[in-house]
Amino acid sequence: MSEQPSGRTGSGSKREFHHPEEVLAFVEGIRESNRRAIGRYEQYVEQVGDLTGEGFSSDGTVRAEVDHDGIVAALDIPDTALRRGRYLAEMILTAIREAQAARALKLAELGSALGAGRTLEMVREAIPEHVRDAVEQHRERHR
Repeated sequence: MSEQPSGRTGSGSKREFHHPEEVLAFVEGIRESNRRAIGRYEQYVEQVGDLTGEGFSSDGTVRAEVDHDGIVAALDIPDTALRRGRYLAEMILTAIREAQAARALKLAELGSALGAGRTLEMVREAIPEHVRDAVEQHRERHR
């Protein structure tokens, strides 16, 4: 008794092949799917290269920027913020956290746009709500 080649479909069910052409078409479909996935990945890598994030203290005076690696690249502290004394450290940390969250959201949005599934939803859930809200408020103001 000879067995026919079989393969798994995307739904997990088994598919029976009765002719070599069917096997070749199935394999070509997998190759095409892989080519599209590689294309999306290359597009993602290209667009991620210069992605930065910007954040502000709760009063908007301290500004932080993170670079494409998520490292603090700029920190603007005006004289008025320097007068805040013991609150200055918290203002700086808030701006940095917001900048990192802004970059993470941009990465997730890009990934979702390129077909990365639930990436955006998972990142949004991982960012504290008050930070996420602040990022979105600043985005709205700067559109």
